[in-house]
Amino acid sequence: MNSKFSIRLHSESAKKGATGAVLLFLRLLKQSFKTFSANDPLRMAAATAFFTMFALPPILIIIIQALGLVFERNLSRGVFSRLSSTIGRTSAHQVIDTLHAIREMASNWYASIIGFVILVFVATNLFKIIKDSINQIWKIRMIAKQNFWKTMRGRWQALIIIMLTGTLFCIAILAEGMQTYLSDELVSLLPGLADYLNSIFNYGFSIVFVTAWFVILFRYLPDGRPLWTVAIAGAFFTSICFNIGKIILRLLLLQSNLNNFYGASASIVLLLLFVFYSSLILYFGAAFTKAWADYRETPIKPKTGAIRYRWSEIHEE
Repeated sequence: MNSKFSIRLHSESAKKGATGAVLLFLRLLKQSFKTFSANDPLRMAAATAFFTMFALPPILIIIIQALGLVFERNLSRGVFSRLSSTIGRTSAHQVIDTLHAIREMASNWYASIIGFVILVFVATNLFKIIKDSINQIWKIRMIAKQNFWKTMRGRWQALIIIMLTGTLFCIAILAEGMQTYLSDELVSLLPGLADYLNSIFNYGFSIVFVTAWFVILFRYLPDGRPLWTVAIAGAFFTSICFNIGKIILRLLLLQSNLNNFYGASASIVLLLLFVFYSSLILYFGAAFTKAWADYRETPIKPKTGAIRYRWSEIHEE
């Protein structure tokens, strides 16, 4: 971030009261949008949405297979519940049907092993797309040569993130069970406020759940390492935008009568559009994280083998 912008931000933060905070936030949004729009976000979101269509069922299979021994039935129901609350029941059913079709393809042990390797390859490709996109927004890239082992290390890193996502799913399942218990208690104690308090709990937990996932993503996936405070602040902002956007997108997409245009494939189109717009929110959140890091004068540090770069115009005489 240039020094003039940094000085303006610090002058805004020096102002007292809520006005200074609002002006600072608006400045950060302006810089974030400038960074966001300069990196061809439509292309990045389109690529992310395309690869998600192929990677989502393998990711779910990996999560369910790895963690299903502990949460056998509840995990499957919890995954479907989470998908339904995010993308709608129709699209969730489409994803689950694809998941079942893939699992039935493995008829013996060696087919299962080969299938699992393919699933890992497809699933981790999505995270490579996200990683490269965030690297581009943060202006960080690797300069060290990528040999086979470094490439495999990146795949394992993406696989670990998938497993952490599964862990968050398990926590979500446990939280839903706790919510059911608390809901029954609230109905008996405060019948008039039970629905209202349940809505607050659902939204609050969604903020915490999504924030935790974005913290993992921003902190460990790209080739840059923001400070924990920066990663948490950026993830919290992205989580709020995602949850607000999720409500708006569901209202707009579910009422858009896509069935009239796409027929039986409407659920796939709906999922594709949802992931596309959600990807835009993710990458805008990454741009906000960079703006916040620059404002705090704690720039995102490239990891070993990576460098920070910037574009500059060349004026030919």
